[in-house]
Amino acid sequence: MKQFLLKTALFGLIVTLITTAILTFFGGYVDYFYPKFAAPAQASLILGDSRSFQGIQPHVIGIELKSYPEPLNFSFTFKQIAYGALYTRSVMRKLDADSKNGLFILSVHPWLLAEREEDNIAENKFFEAGMPPHNMHFASMNPNVEYFFRNQEYFHFKALVKRNSIVHDNGWLEEFNLTSDSATLNKWKRTQDSVYQKLAVRWKPSVYREQKLSELVQLLESRGTVVLLRMPVGAEILASEQKFWPQFDRNMEKIARAQGATYINFAGRTEGLRLYDGLHLDKESGARFTRALCDSIRKISP
Repeated sequence: MKQFLLKTALFGLIVTLITTAILTFFGGYVDYFYPKFAAPAQASLILGDSRSFQGIQPHVIGIELKSYPEPLNFSFTFKQIAYGALYTRSVMRKLDADSKNGLFILSVHPWLLAEREEDNIAENKFFEAGMPPHNMHFASMNPNVEYFFRNQEYFHFKALVKRNSIVHDNGWLEEFNLTSDSATLNKWKRTQDSVYQKLAVRWKPSVYREQKLSELVQLLESRGTVVLLRMPVGAEILASEQKFWPQFDRNMEKIARAQGATYINFAGRTEGLRLYDGLHLDKESGARFTRALCDSIRKISP
């Protein structure tokens, strides 16, 4: 029995070491989130879901806005995050405790501030509990063994062969080989439109999440410049969002004004941008949009 346990332990150790080595050298291919937790603590951050994950490129900000530390893209997808106490805790764990003069770009849209079916605010239960980044205590460790044990379900080793996408060390998700087939792209857009139309029926605006966003902005304001950003989306998705939450822009402006931040609204400004599925910017459009965003930030920077 003892020999069996020793062999089992040895096998587990070998698997852990091999997987950790793969994550260290190829983590950006194997897992979309791992590089964010292997990166050191940060002075500047980009927050949000897959819109900002793909659409805001930190290296472009580093070139355009040299007065700020280049940010880490600490965005995930809306399956893992919404603005609330859990995301705030994760953000504060990722921040360098001594940082000042940072830049914080918070991507906002109605779905990131909505109450979902799984939420029970009265009982302090939220859909995002137990998922990254909220299940991580060590947010800046390389190699990050905690991530290996907590989040193996997000590993996709086949991506090492396909290499259709990569998450860079700065947290930005770059997609390769996006199709140019119009039939496929139209199908993707119809799928996204359908998803958000259904969400509008199932979810509702959340005062709680608005309050938590305001509190996060207040915390970050003491560390630098805070921008609330509504990113460009296709006309159909924008119409669904406006119908779901008609006062959303006014509410974001109110939060920004109250906390000394700035709200920048690009929602309807899609000229010259390719939203390949009506929601996400491709690489070239992401760079173009990030430069436009930098121009806007430059105007409000101290």
